Parts: sequence; C-alpha cells; structure tokens
Amino acid sequence: MMARRGRCFVPCVLGLLLNALIGVRCDGELLFTLEPSDIIAVQEQPLMLHCQVDGIPPITTQWRRSGLLLAGDTHHTTFANGSLLIGHFQKTKPDGSSDEGDYECMAQNPFGLVVSRKARVQAAMFGRRCRCAVAGGFSGVAGVQPSHRDVAGGGAGVRRVGCLLRTLYSPPAG
Repeated sequence: MMARRGRCFVPCVLGLLLNALIGVRCDGELLFTLEPSDIIAVQEQPLMLHCQVDGIPPITTQWRRSGLLLAGDTHHTTFANGSLLIGHFQKTKPDGSSDEGDYECMAQNPFGLVVSRKARVQAAMFGRRCRCAVAGGFSGVAGVQPSHRDVAGGGAGVRRVGCLLRTLYSPPAG
C-alpha cells in the first residue's frame, strides 16, 4: 500500500508544479466547475446555492454559513452534486438565528480540500407590496419608496403601484 501511495504522490506533486508553471493539471486536484453566487432570497421560499466540483472520487461536500459548518438537518439539504437547498428561507428563525449570511462550499477528496468563493445571501426587502426591477442590470445603493394611486375606471380594490428609486448611482457621462 505504501509503495502505491508513493507512486501516486510523486506524479501528483510533479503535476502540481507543472500546473503552477505551465497550466497542466494533476488528476487528483479538485476544481470547481460551478461556485455559489450572491443571491437575494424571499421569505419562506426555497433557495438553492449551487456547487459542483470535478476531481477523483470520493468527493465529499460540506457548507459553511458565516464561517460555521452547517449541521445536517431537515432545513438544509446537500445534494450529491454539492448544491445546497434551504427548504424555507427565513430572515429570522424562532431561535433568533437567520439564513442570511456568507455561504461557502467546501469539497474534499483523498488528495486535498478546496473552498469556494463566498456567496452572500440576503433577504429581499419589499415596501408595502412594491416590487421594482430596473432594466440594464442596475447595481448600486438604492432606496425604494412605494407610491400608488387609483386606476381610472378600474373598480374597487384595483391600484396601480409605482416605485420611486432614490440612488447614489449616476451613469457615466458619455
């Protein structure tokens, strides 16, 4: 057994050196093919964080939230491909904890361990049933102030909802 491990170790170390020098990859190296990304979650709705790793099996996957290992429970499900399902996202749970935070996927095989980028999960903030979308992929600091008025001839209970965005973002001149 020791001789077999030594024969695998030397090529793998050489492979890691070649990877560092010219981009050749060692077969035992773990490589993320899909990492989790930042997401805005809706209260009481399911939430999926994706994580897929390529490498020599067996590969085990675990998740951390804000640096703490997630316990295997009915609220969190890790799939065989490494993705994490939060069955019902909760900003504040009865025990005072939260599903919000920075999530990391950790994958391990007999050759090593890799940790994904951090993915920030935040609760969606809706003001009085107001949902606003901004074309063009707006990103920046924005405050949403809902406004509404009766729709002419719309009958009882029909309202038009508009959102006023106040932002610190200003498009580049040009």
